[in-house]
Amino acid sequence: MAIKDSAAFADLKPYLAMTVAPNGVTVGDLNFVVAQTQWSTNLITIAANNVVPADINADLFQAAQGDVGQGFTTALTRTQTSWLDSQGRLPANQVFIATSCGFQVFTTDTTSTTATVTSNMVRSQHALQAIGSYLSWDVTVGDGITRNYGDIGSFGGYGGTYVAAPADRPAAVAAGTIGSMAAQLGDPCCHGRNLPIPLVFPPNISVKIKLKSGTALNVGTDSAGNNILAAGTDFLAVKQYLHGYLCTMPVA
Repeated sequence: MAIKDSAAFADLKPYLAMTVAPNGVTVGDLNFVVAQTQWSTNLITIAANNVVPADINADLFQAAQGDVGQGFTTALTRTQTSWLDSQGRLPANQVFIATSCGFQVFTTDTTSTTATVTSNMVRSQHALQAIGSYLSWDVTVGDGITRNYGDIGSFGGYGGTYVAAPADRPAAVAAGTIGSMAAQLGDPCCHGRNLPIPLVFPPNISVKIKLKSGTALNVGTDSAGNNILAAGTDFLAVKQYLHGYLCTMPVA
């Protein structure tokens, strides 16, 4: 079914025809549009208790389903990523235009995708905020200029309401009643933040999304003195959601 420009979604319409520099790839004459949400996860190893390592340079959307990578030691499944194309590269007749983004940050106890996994909230909201401010993300399309989108905490998204409260909840608030305090980097009703400039995955061109950090970050312990991030047993998971539109175009 062909969807004409006049019938396209309002936030997508300005981007249906464009040229991606500097390699001269032209994206235009898109004749099919479908709304999609794509996601990808990276695991960051914790080598010292409560310390997020320095100089993180971690990939997102580079390992597809069936690939090993992004901190995982076995093949990624749909739980870890929806992405079907390695190296952020789409087939020659497809374009994905992401118009909004959201991040979830949590912990997991294994790098295997085949073992039984336990995923937990970060046990301190203060630590969660610090991690969100500490990690930034940037994008390079092909051999073009790299754009930094800022810290991941600025893209709170796709949070949920959890039954168990973080260990450092205020003493006057009972477990199971704090609602949105337990949302990971966003209100339970949050559906991501609109990107200031839409992120375009052109056909047959690698798009590199990286998580970056500077010096090491010590998040301390929770209010009961327990480790928030335990070396060897906790892995810091960062999951990015991109909401946008998959378009197809004629292949010459």
